[in-house]
Parts: sequence; C-alpha cells; structure tokens
Amino acid sequence: MIPKPKIDYDLSKKLSILIIILLIFPIQVNAVRTESFFMKNHTGLDFMNGYYKVEVFEIGESIKSYVRLHLISGGLTDNHTLYEGDALESDRFNKIMLNSSFIQQDSVRITIEYPDEWHEPINYNVEIPAVEEKIPNIELTKSADKTTMNMGDVVEFKINLENTGNGTAYNLSLDEKLPQGFARAPGSSFPPILQNELKAGERLELLFALKAVEPGSFNIEPTTIRYGSNTARSNSLSITVLNEKKEKSNLSTVITLDKNNLLTGESAKVTVKITNNGNVSAESILIEGALPKGMEVTEGDLRQVYKKIDSGESEEYSATLKALEPGNYSIILKTSYSDDSTGFSANSDSIIVKENEKDYLYVLVPAIIIIVGMALFIIKRHREYSF
Repeated sequence: MIPKPKIDYDLSKKLSILIIILLIFPIQVNAVRTESFFMKNHTGLDFMNGYYKVEVFEIGESIKSYVRLHLISGGLTDNHTLYEGDALESDRFNKIMLNSSFIQQDSVRITIEYPDEWHEPINYNVEIPAVEEKIPNIELTKSADKTTMNMGDVVEFKINLENTGNGTAYNLSLDEKLPQGFARAPGSSFPPILQNELKAGERLELLFALKAVEPGSFNIEPTTIRYGSNTARSNSLSITVLNEKKEKSNLSTVITLDKNNLLTGESAKVTVKITNNGNVSAESILIEGALPKGMEVTEGDLRQVYKKIDSGESEEYSATLKALEPGNYSIILKTSYSDDSTGFSANSDSIIVKENEKDYLYVLVPAIIIIVGMALFIIKRHREYSF
C-alpha cells in the first residue's frame, strides 16, 4: 500500500492567498509598440486625438543630414534636432523614444517607440505660415516756394519722397526735365542727386533751383521716380513769370574788423554795416549770430534790430570783442527782413589769436627771482659754516 504524501497545509494556504492576490491585482506591464514612419517636411503625426504630436519642420544637411522636430503635448513644444542614426531616448514630456534614419532631401524615416495602448497615429499636414511679401510704394509730391515771379528771379523746388510700402525700394532713378522758360540757377544741382535705395517708412527731400529767363505761364511737368519695375509720378505745377520787375528791398551786410591778428587778452573792434540796395524800404530787420568760442563781447552787442531801412540807405553799428583763447575765428551774422524771412549769412575775415607771451613772463620772472634768491641764500650759509 502506497503511503499518501504529507500535505503542508500552511504552504498550500500561502500559495492560495498569493494566487488570489495576483488575480485581484494583476501586475502591470508597460507594453510598447515600435513603428517606422516616412514623413515629409511640414507633416505631422497625431497620437491619441492631439494628446501627443510629432511634427517635421525642417529637413536639411550641414556636416551631415538632419531633421528638426516639434514634439508637442498639452500646448507645450519641445524642439529637437536629430542627425541620421541619432536617437532621442525621451523628450521632456517622457512620452516616446525615437530615432531617425534614411534622411533624404524631402523626406525622412523616423522610428518611434510609443505606448502600446495608444492608437495608431494620424498623419496630417502642418500649415506653413504665409510670409508677408515686402512691397515698396513710393509717393511723390512736388512744390515751389513761389508760383508768381519776375523774370530773372530764382524759384526753389522741393520734391518729397516717402516709401509708404513695407519693403525697400532699390535702384532708384529720377527723371526731371528742364522746363521751358527756365535755366539752371547758379549754385544749384540740376537734376538733383538721388540715392540708390529708400527703406520702408523712410522719407527723402530733394531740392533744386531754377532761374526764370522768359516771361509767360509755364507748366512744370511731374517728376518721375523709377524703382525696380515700378514708377512713381508727382503732381505738376503752374508758374507765372512777369515781364515787369516787382519792387523789392534787397539788403547786404558787411562785417569789418580793425585788426585781424590778436594776442590773448587783446581786443578788436567789429563794425557791421547793413545797406538796402533794393528799390523799396526793408522792414523788420534782424541781425544776429553766435559769438565764436574763445572770444567775448566787452562792449556793444552783435545782435541788432531795425524797424526800417529805406532804399539806398545804410545802418551801422559796432562791438568790441576780447580774445580769450588762441585759435582761428570768424564772425558770422544772419540778416533777415520783410522781403527775405529766411535770411542770409555774412562772414567777417578770419581773426587769428595767438598766446600772449607776456602771460608767461608774469609767472617766469617771479620764479627766476625766487630761484636766484634761494641760490644766494644757500651760498651765503655755506660760507658761514665754512668759517
């Protein structure tokens, strides 16, 4: 008779309890799935209805081929660059592991390891932001400082350019025709010089002057600006030139000096003479100017005001200037009046100021006396001690 095996009831009880626990609380195993996806530039993979996204936004080559990725979760983005054969163990969201291989010019094979419970990702195209086209737009206006004038007078024209577009205008060229009845005014450049480009939002002012040589009514044609394949045109102007001469005052200012070479500390007398060479009185006359640095007014005033100077008459005043510092100076005064509100400038001859050597003597002579006195005192004491 075969004996029955002895049963360890305690062990059996423990195993039964363990089986029950395992049935109630199964061990969780994080299963993953690994798949390869061929992706083009500006395409993406959508996992779990937007829970996680992988987007390709650049495929290129520097030292070796690379792909740049947006990894997106919860509205946050983690950017990564993978070279061919590189692997990304995990992003900052700790969702996936991926690597790249077989990177071509416009596509890449990306191997992604993601949780097995996730659904297959959905492919989608990434919308590329539209790049705003930079288009320049030049607007022109043309004006003149007078529209009625006498023959022989000079008219000043002003051309205002403004680039109201959002791009730079390149290769600018100007077309400005010399109108009938006018000639180039001395000292003015015609046609005006135009720079090669004008950036968005920039403004430019061009000036030129013409002299009326014929009487009549004249149409000043629009100015044309060409830039690239575009053209901008200004307004036109009408100017009337009279044959008879209009009565007008005409002032001239002359500045004279009683001496041109000064030493520091010395003074010079400045005389200013204003003459009306026109055929009517000049009114509201103002003469003013800045004093040169290094000189000061000790008597009189360089600024003067006159109510009226009749035709053919003159006014004269003077001031005394003292030289403070060596240098080369000039007195510049501006005269404005009723028929010339802008005014004109007049310059004196140069004033050359040198350092006054006497200034050094005031210091040098006492210094020499002190040194000689000290030397004599030392010699005297030396002799006393010698005895």
